Amino acid sequence: MKKKTVDAEDDPLDREIDFSNARPNPYFVAFHGAKVIRVLEPELAELFPDNESVNDALRTVAASKKKKVSARRAALPSASRAPRRSTKR
Repeated sequence: MKKKTVDAEDDPLDREIDFSNARPNPYFVAFHGAKVIRVLEPELAELFPDNESVNDALRTVAASKKKKVSARRAALPSASRAPRRSTKR
């Protein structure tokens, strides 16, 4: 005997439960931890098979971004690269 499937429109609980005043659980993040999820395009997901490979690639990009110095600034002597002090008092 086959079970009768319930359509979403015919679900009796939809009429009985009112979710209009629902609030997020404040203890969820504390219990499960705060995680940030990013969605990758399918071709990128093939290149990065797991979370560790994505994190390593992002750390490499972030480190190179921090070290990047413009060509003009690199050409200046090191004394002129020092931050200038404001003359306003």
